[in-house]
Amino acid sequence: MSANSSLLEQLHLLRSADDWSPFLARFSNLDVYYTKEYAELFAVIQNGTPNAIYFENENGKVFYSFIKRGIDGTGELYFDLITPYGYGGPLVEGDPTIIRSFYSLFTEYCLKQNIVSETVTLHPLLKNHEYIKEVMKTDYVRKTTAVDLSLSLDEIRSQYSKNAKRNIRKAVKNEVTISVANSKEEIDQFTNMYYETMDRHKASKFYYFDRSYFHKQLMDTNLSKSVLLLAWSHSEMIAGVLLLIGNQFAHYHLGASRAEFLSLRPNHLLFDAMIEYAKMCHSKFLHLGGGYLDEDELYRFKTSFTNKASFDYYLGKHIINEKKYSELTKPAIKSSEKSYFPAYRMGQND
Repeated sequence: MSANSSLLEQLHLLRSADDWSPFLARFSNLDVYYTKEYAELFAVIQNGTPNAIYFENENGKVFYSFIKRGIDGTGELYFDLITPYGYGGPLVEGDPTIIRSFYSLFTEYCLKQNIVSETVTLHPLLKNHEYIKEVMKTDYVRKTTAVDLSLSLDEIRSQYSKNAKRNIRKAVKNEVTISVANSKEEIDQFTNMYYETMDRHKASKFYYFDRSYFHKQLMDTNLSKSVLLLAWSHSEMIAGVLLLIGNQFAHYHLGASRAEFLSLRPNHLLFDAMIEYAKMCHSKFLHLGGGYLDEDELYRFKTSFTNKASFDYYLGKHIINEKKYSELTKPAIKSSEKSYFPAYRMGQND
């Protein structure tokens, strides 16, 4: 028996052709970001292939989904790993020290597969940065915020900021209404509005998702669902939010709005509707994400609905093959850019 075969007996490797659901369903804290369908969507966008690993021993179990990407310009078949867009990293149940056993095997597997490095966007609500720091470097990125849905809807709303309450009343007075998208035409109309919003914010090319993405993301799986909430001014669609819903957590995934209608305050009413919808789905938290920087305008807007609750977002940086990583990294890289990871992808659009 080869060493690789022995490893695979301990690490259950799951590819796109496999059914991930029976393994994910063993976790009470599973989230939409770990589903195969989500990984497949972003593997196309992030130029890789979706994979997952399941590991179990007497201390607990681990599920880890990732995208495997080829490294350009090596002349050889070398790869690195990245989390599907959003938040992820190892999903652990049981004794958190299982992460050491898992990574001992996983690192060995990665070396045999010519995997050079691993970039992990760690999950603020699962707080997996607290134990993954045992096996890799973790850097604090920024604060995120979430609504605690264990409270009653009245209690949640009572904790909105004065400004949020005032703007919700203004939207209602302006006869803004909210509906759930229920047709291909409405999804397409939202997509156009999303592209306009990205243009307005001068977003990077990465965020211009293909039109088919929006339709695929709104297809429910047996472990998660998605919904598109739309704001209207009479017959005009003026804003919208895409909400992802997993076992315990709901996530504000992306939004769009028309600039000429922002004075009607549709986004405030949409966020209130999103909170109500997530609570109706029995989610424990609605994660709203963060801003571009701590305490910026976007972050302050989001925290106006969350009673300023904060959850830390960390990035995991794991060099697996030190020798190859050094070869790939340009020696002339500026000191101000050394924090970029992996350094050999500096200037590339991830």
